[in-house]
Order: sequence, then structure tokens, then C-alpha cells
Amino acid sequence: MTRTASVTAIDAERVAALAKALAHPARVQIVELLASQCECRGADVFAELPLAQSTVSQHLRVLKEAGIVAASPAGTSMVYCLDPAALSELGAIVTTFCRDAECCSAKGGCR
Repeated sequence: MTRTASVTAIDAERVAALAKALAHPARVQIVELLASQCECRGADVFAELPLAQSTVSQHLRVLKEAGIVAASPAGTSMVYCLDPAALSELGAIVTTFCRDAECCSAKGGCR
């Protein structure tokens, strides 16, 4: 199989970091929550998930490190928002994989 330039130009480390950050159901729920609003106070994020505050904080940290979520202080709490550029980046990469894939079909096997 030959690889196209668009696939080989992808930063594999970045793809892995984004995918790893989204590889937990709680983090996906946080992203979904933040996608539904402009910003969200930390207390509101904690209230939405059936997890300990420390666990939610850990998940938010992972998302922030991957660049998917941004945080800024607001008084004594934090306000979180989604960075849509990171998710757009991941979407573009997945689209490239799908467009350039020489996939097996369900009926025809590998080509």
C-alpha cells in the first residue's frame, strides 16, 4: 500500500495525544457538555458527571494538556471552554484517513 503525502505529513504524536485525551467516556461527556455552551464553570462540570470532583478535575487536566479544553480563572473558580480548533484538527485527520484509505470492504475483502 502506498501512502499519500497528506497522510505522511500528519504529526503522529499530535494525533495520538488527541485520541488519548478522548479515549475515556467521562472526557467525551465533558467535551459534549462544553460543546453545548460557550463556557462552563467548574462547579457546573462537576455537577453534571456522577464522579468525584477530583476525578473530574483529573479528566479536565488531560483535556487541557491535549489542547482540547481551555481554562481561565473567574474569581475563586475556573471557567472551562472547548477549543474547537483541536477537534477540527482531529476531524480533518480522520477525514484524511478515510479519504485516502485503501480499506477492506465488508463483502469483497482486502483490495
